[in-house]
Amino acid sequence: MFRRIIFFMPLAYAGISSGLSEHKTESPPLLLSKIQDEFAQIVEKFLPSVVNVEVAWDEVTQDVSGEGDFLQDFLEGFLFRGQDFSGKKRGFRGGQRNPLKHRVASQGSGFIIGSKSLKEGSQKTIYVVTNKHVIDGALNKNSSSRRRPGSKVKVRLQSGVSYEAEILGSDLMCDIAVLAFKSEESHPELTWGDSGAVKQGHFALAAGNPFGLGGTVTIGRISYKNREFGADNGDTTEGPDLFLQSDAAMNKGNSGGPLLNIQGQVIGVNTAIFSPTGTYAGISFSVPSARAKIVVDQIIEKGFVHRGVIGVFLHPKGVYGTEHMKKGMRGVLIKEVSPGSSADKKGVRAGDVILSVNDTPVKHWIQVRSIIGFVKPGQSVKLTLLRGKNQMDIEVPVESFSSETTQKNNHFMGVIFDVSSGKIRVQHVEEDSLWKNALVENDIILRLGDQEISDPKAFVDQLSQLQEKGIKRVILTLKRKDKEISLVLPLDQGGEYEPS
Repeated sequence: MFRRIIFFMPLAYAGISSGLSEHKTESPPLLLSKIQDEFAQIVEKFLPSVVNVEVAWDEVTQDVSGEGDFLQDFLEGFLFRGQDFSGKKRGFRGGQRNPLKHRVASQGSGFIIGSKSLKEGSQKTIYVVTNKHVIDGALNKNSSSRRRPGSKVKVRLQSGVSYEAEILGSDLMCDIAVLAFKSEESHPELTWGDSGAVKQGHFALAAGNPFGLGGTVTIGRISYKNREFGADNGDTTEGPDLFLQSDAAMNKGNSGGPLLNIQGQVIGVNTAIFSPTGTYAGISFSVPSARAKIVVDQIIEKGFVHRGVIGVFLHPKGVYGTEHMKKGMRGVLIKEVSPGSSADKKGVRAGDVILSVNDTPVKHWIQVRSIIGFVKPGQSVKLTLLRGKNQMDIEVPVESFSSETTQKNNHFMGVIFDVSSGKIRVQHVEEDSLWKNALVENDIILRLGDQEISDPKAFVDQLSQLQEKGIKRVILTLKRKDKEISLVLPLDQGGEYEPS
C-alpha cells in the first residue's frame, strides 16, 4: 500500500514541476521532499495577501417580561388596542415589551486584490475581496453598500495589524463584496487566474480563517466544474451561481477566502460547503474567478454591478421527455415573461422551452441566468427555443440590471411587488421566501396594519424600517380574487409562529 501511494504522488506532481524529468533517478523520499518544498513556496508567496474579515453590528429584539394572563391579553390586545385597563400601552401576551439592543459579531476571510494611490498624500486605497454574506450583518436591509448605524468592519492582516474598512459594494448573485481600507504601506496583492482553464483533478489550495484560525491553508483537487448549487427559485436576477467544487478542506470562517491554483493565482472565491454536520465533509464550493473578477472590477469602478437580463422567470427544474422533445433533448421552461421586457418585445412566450443560449446547451435555470447575466447590456443573446413542435432562434437584446437595486425598491422578503390598477400587486414569490406559503401571485395588498398604501417603494421602505427596529411580525390585509383577508407575516426567521 505504501508503494502505491508513493507511485501516484509523482504522477500527480507531473504538472507542477517543469523539471520533473531531472528527478527520474531520485528516490521517492527526495522527490516528495521537493514536492512539499514547492507547495511551501507557493503558500509563502500568497499567504500575506489573505486577510481575516471581522464584522460587528447592533441587533434589536423585543423583550417580553412577565407571565401575563390569557383573558387579560385578549381584552387588552384586541378590544383595547394594546392598552391595559388603565390606558397604559403594553405588549400582547403579557408583560411590558421593550426593545433590547445587543452586539453581534461574525468573521470570515478575504484577500487583497488591488490598490490605488490617492491623489493627495502617501496613502493608498487597498481593495479586499470577500463574500457578501460575510459582511451582510453590517449592511442596511435592502442595500448592497449602505452600512447600518454603529456597524464596524475590520480587516486583519497576517501580521496582526487591523484596519477599519468601508464597504464599496456587494453583489447577491455571485455572493461577492469588495472592501477598502487606507494605508500608507504597500501590501502584497493576489492576481486572478483563469478558472476556465481549470480541469477536474487539478490541484487547488484554499486559504482563510476557519473557526477564527487565521492563516490556515489546505490542499485538495478540483472535483467538479460549473456545479449548479443553491436554492431552486427560478428567479433570473438573484440567488446562486455556478461554482467550482473542490475537496480542499473548508469550514465556517473560510467564506470569502481565495481558492488558488499551483501558480498562486486566484481561481475562485470560497463561498460554501455541503455538509450534514456544518463542518467539512469533502465538498466545498467557490465562485469561479471568471465571474468574480467581472463583479469585483465593476464594484471598484462604479460601486455596483450591471448585469444582463431579458425579463423572464424560469421554472426551477429542467425539462425533458415532453411530447415534442427528442430523445436526450433537455431545456429550461419559461414560466413567465415580464410585460414590456426585451424578451416580451421579441415575442418570447411563457411555455417556451430554452434549449440553448448563444449555442450553449442549457438544462438548468442557473445556466441560463449565468450566461445572460455576463453579457454586456446592449448586446443580444441568441435563444434557441422549442415552442410546441417548432424549434426557432430568437435574438433578444440584453437589458441592464444593477446590483444597486438587487434588493430593489419593489422587492422584499423574496417577494417582488408591482402596481396594478393603482394597487400593489404580488408579481412573484420566490421558492425560498418566508412568505411563500402565505402570498400568491396576483394578490393585491390593501393595508399594512391599518394604513392603506399603494406605492410599492413606500410599502417596502416601511417594511424595512419595521424590520430594522426589531419588529418580528406585521399584519397585511390583501384581496385575493373576490375575498379580503388579513395575514400575520414574519419579518425574519424568529417571527414565524410555531404550529400549535
